[in-house]
Amino acid sequence: MQPYAWAINGAPFPKNDPVRISAGERVRVRLSNASMMTHPMHIHGHTFALPSGVRKDTVLLTPMQSVDVDLQADNPGNWAAHCHNIYHAEAGMMAALVYRS
Repeated sequence: MQPYAWAINGAPFPKNDPVRISAGERVRVRLSNASMMTHPMHIHGHTFALPSGVRKDTVLLTPMQSVDVDLQADNPGNWAAHCHNIYHAEAGMMAALVYRS
């Protein structure tokens, strides 16, 4: 049993809903950190654009920070989006990124 739980979209993985996208779609994702810890948020299989235009696959969210990132859905499959502090991901701070058929 984990000593604490983290969540994405209100529930820990795998109890949260997957993020569903369609191939070719440009998706704006709001990443919000509602905690007092820093979280490096990472999306597998994709890069995303920060508001500055810089492309990354991981963004560091400081406490209480939110950032909108733009993701181009150009790599169909099932992917993970999670905190790169692996003990946070293991405690539920992960979501599936799933392409619609």
